[in-house]
Amino acid sequence: MSSPNPLFELLVKVYDFSKDLNREKAVELVVNAPHYYTTWWSHLLKEAPEHIMIETALCLFIVWLVFIRKTVDPTKTSKSEKLTDKEVQWLVDTWQPEPLVSSSLTETDQAILDSTITIEKVDRNYLTVQGVKEPVLNCASFDFLGIGSEESIKKTAEEALEFYGCGSCGPRGFYGTIDQHLFFENAIAKFMGTEEAISYSDGASTVSSAIPAFSKKGDLLIVDEAVSEPVLTGLNLSRSTVQFFRHNDMNHLRTILESIALDDKRLKRDTKQQRRFIVAEGMYRNTGDLCPLPEIVALKEKYFYRLILDESMSFGTIGASGRGVTEHFGVKIEDIEIVLLAMDTSLASVGGVCVGSRFIVDHQRLSGAGYCFSASSPPFLSACAIKALKIMEEEPERLQTLHDNATLLRAALTKVKGLSLHPTNCEDSPIMHLHVSEPPLNLLDEIRQVIQISEYCVEHGVAVMPNNFSLKYANNTAKADGTGVIRPSLTVNASAYLTKKEIAKIGTVLNAATKAIR
Repeated sequence: MSSPNPLFELLVKVYDFSKDLNREKAVELVVNAPHYYTTWWSHLLKEAPEHIMIETALCLFIVWLVFIRKTVDPTKTSKSEKLTDKEVQWLVDTWQPEPLVSSSLTETDQAILDSTITIEKVDRNYLTVQGVKEPVLNCASFDFLGIGSEESIKKTAEEALEFYGCGSCGPRGFYGTIDQHLFFENAIAKFMGTEEAISYSDGASTVSSAIPAFSKKGDLLIVDEAVSEPVLTGLNLSRSTVQFFRHNDMNHLRTILESIALDDKRLKRDTKQQRRFIVAEGMYRNTGDLCPLPEIVALKEKYFYRLILDESMSFGTIGASGRGVTEHFGVKIEDIEIVLLAMDTSLASVGGVCVGSRFIVDHQRLSGAGYCFSASSPPFLSACAIKALKIMEEEPERLQTLHDNATLLRAALTKVKGLSLHPTNCEDSPIMHLHVSEPPLNLLDEIRQVIQISEYCVEHGVAVMPNNFSLKYANNTAKADGTGVIRPSLTVNASAYLTKKEIAKIGTVLNAATKAIR
C-alpha cells in the first residue's frame, strides 16, 4: 500500500480548518506547515525530480527578479550622472563618428579621391580652384551652349525665387507641383513634338527611375556596354535580366536578338508575358559617340522590342536645332517609346525630363520612384529651363558655334603627343576623351598617369579632368593590351563660349603635361 501524500493531508486539514475554524487548529496548521511542505518536497523528489528542478529554478528567478535585479527609475537622478568639464572635454576630443561606408578604399578609389579638386567660384568659362592662384579655363562643363552663364538666366532665377520661394519640399504627386513645373513640361513636350512630358528634380534619377518604372523582375533589357552610371543604376534597380551588346556593334546586337528569338521558338515561350527593351544613349557620355539610331529602331521593330533612349548629352548639341539624335538621323520621335533628357546640360538648370506619349508619362506619375518619392525641384529651376529653351530657339547660331569649336578642339587634341583621341563617329560631338597613347601593362599605372596629367593641367590654367567613370570601371571592359571601350581617360568638352585662343591653349598645356610626367 502506498504511503499517504503529505500534500493531500495538508489540504485535508485546510479543508477541515475551513469547516471548523478555531484558534487551536489554526496554530497547529501554522506550526506544522514547514513539516508538511518538507515532507511533500521529499516525496516529490522521489516521485518526480524534474518537477523539483523546474520549481526551484522558478523560485530562484522570482528571488532575482524581486530582490537582485536593478532597474532604472527615470524620475530619480544619480549623483554620478553629471560629468565634470574635464570628462566632457575628453569625450569630445576622443569621439570619432562611425563611417557610413567601409573606410577601406581600393587603390583606384583612393586615387580618384586624392585627385578631386574644390571649385570656389565659376565665372563663365573660368573657374577659381582651391590651391591654384590664377583662374582656370573650364574644359569639363556640360553647359555646351553657354546659356548657364547668361545674365538673363540669372535674372529669371532671381525673379522666380522671389515670387515662389525656394521650393515646396514635397513630392510632385502631393503638394509639390507648382505651375512652373507644368509650364516647362508643356514647353519641352511642344519643342520635342511629343504628347506630354514629365520632369524630375534630378538628372541622374530621371534615368534610374524611368528604367525600373517600365522594366521589372523577369523582364529583359538589351544594353550597350558603354552606357553611363545612371543607366547602370537603373538596370540594377529594375532587377530585370540584362544582356550587354558591344558598343555600337549592330551585328552583335542582331545576333543577340536572333538568339533570343530562336530560344523563344524552341522553348515555346509566350513573348507577351515578358516586356523587352533595348537601352542606348543618344550621345554616349563615356565615348562621345552617337548611337546608330536608324539601325536600332529597325532591329527593335523587327524583333518586337521597345527602345529606351537617353538623350541627356545629345539634347542641345546634336541636330539642326539641338533636338538630339532623332533630329540628326531624321527618325520620328514617336518611333521611340521612352526618350530621356537632362536639364543640367544645355538647359542651364538642374533635373531631368522624360518625353513621350500620354501613356508613357502617366505611368511614371505612379511608378517613377524619383517622381513619386523625391521632393519636387524648386520652381526657379523650371523657370530657368523655360528661358534656356527659348534662347535655344531664338539663337540657333549658338549650336553652330559649338560645332565649329568642337571641330577646332578636335584638331588641336589630335596633335597632342603622348595622348590619343578616342575615335568618334560624329565630328560635331562636343565630348572628347583622351587616352594614354602607350599605356603601361598595369592598369593602375595608367590611371595614375591620367590623374597626373590632369593635375598638371589644372596647375597651369586648364581644367582637363579625368573621367572618374572610366577610372572606376576600366577593369570591367579594358583589355591587357590597353584597348577596350572603357579605358582610363581625360575628358575635354567643347562649348560655344570658347575662343580660338583658349582652344589653342588647351592643346599647348596638354602637350606640356605629357612631357612633364614621362
